[in-house]
Amino acid sequence: SSATLLFLGGISLYGSMMLLPLWFQQVRGEDALGAGLLLVPQGLGALLARGLAGRYTDRLGARRVAVAAFALVAATTVPFAFVTAGTGEWLLLAALFVRGLALGAAMIAPMGAAYVGLERGEIPDASMITRLAQQLGGSVGIALIAVVLQHATAGAHSPDALAEGFGTAFRWATALTAVAVPLCLLLPGRPAPADGGAPATANGTAEAAEARTAAEA
Repeated sequence: SSATLLFLGGISLYGSMMLLPLWFQQVRGEDALGAGLLLVPQGLGALLARGLAGRYTDRLGARRVAVAAFALVAATTVPFAFVTAGTGEWLLLAALFVRGLALGAAMIAPMGAAYVGLERGEIPDASMITRLAQQLGGSVGIALIAVVLQHATAGAHSPDALAEGFGTAFRWATALTAVAVPLCLLLPGRPAPADGGAPATANGTAEAAEARTAAEA
C-alpha cells in the first residue's frame, strides 16, 4: 500500500508540476522566470512540511497523516481547475503554499510506513522500491496529464479558452489524487505505546524517511 500511495503521490506531484508553470506562462503570460518565482510558495510549503511530517507520522500514525495530506492535495488542486486568466495571484499563491504543505506530508507518511517492521537488511530494498514507485508515478502522471492537456487545448488560442483546457487537465489531476485517499486507510494506524508509555516510533522510521527524502531531493 505504501508503494501504491507513493506511485499516486508521484502522479500528483509531477503531473501538476508539469501543468503549473505552463499554466502561468500560457494563460497568465508570465515568462519562464516569473512562472518559476510564482511556484516558490509551493516549495516553501513542502520544505516546512518535511520538518513536521515525520514527527506527526510517528506520533499519530501514517494513516491519519496520509489521509489528511492526500485529501488536502486534492482540495488545493481544485482551485486551479476553475481559475481564469483574471484570477488574483494572492489566491493562487496561498493555494500553492497549502498544497506544498500537503504534498510534503503525502510523500513522507507512506514512505515512513514502508519501513515499519522491517529488518535492517531489508531497508535498502524498501528504499529502492519506494523511490522507484514514486518515479514511475511521476512518469505516468506527466504522460497522462500531457495527453489530456493536448486534447483539451487543441485549437484554443485565447487566454480564456486555454484556461478552460488547463482546467480539464487539473480536474484529472484532482481525480487521480482523490483515488489515493481511500487507499491511505490501508496504512498502519497510531503506533502502539512502548513499555515506557510513549508511542512506539519503529526506530523513528518516518523521521528517517524524512531525512532520506531530503537527502535524495
